[in-house]
Amino acid sequence: MGQQQLLIIVLTVFVAGLAILTGVRLVSSFNQSNERDLVLHQMNIVLGEAKKYSARPKSIGGGEGSFQGFEASARFTVTDRIRLYVTTGDDWILFQGFGSVEGYDGSSAVQVVAQWENSANDWTTISNVN
Repeated sequence: MGQQQLLIIVLTVFVAGLAILTGVRLVSSFNQSNERDLVLHQMNIVLGEAKKYSARPKSIGGGEGSFQGFEASARFTVTDRIRLYVTTGDDWILFQGFGSVEGYDGSSAVQVVAQWENSANDWTTISNVN
């Protein structure tokens, strides 16, 4: 083979390797993004349950305007893909969610922290930790 042919082969292998590496990184980033969306979706489901609890009077096992005392059902907080930890206060509820896909650092799971404030009737904090 001539030098020109060897150069073409080397460049072809280099370009193919670069394309494969880029594809792997894109798929990894897509998986992380989808996992974060899944964690946020599950947080919204648990938030719906917490709002129902808060709206009920204490006489029938509710919070009477407060999230204090709310305990999320295990079927909502532990699934095959995610784990949610819930901390409650009078007017707020804090979520810490972990996915099953590796996060930004490449060693620990995707993590999302979010807080809902009843007074604001909105998420006051949503952070992608990893």
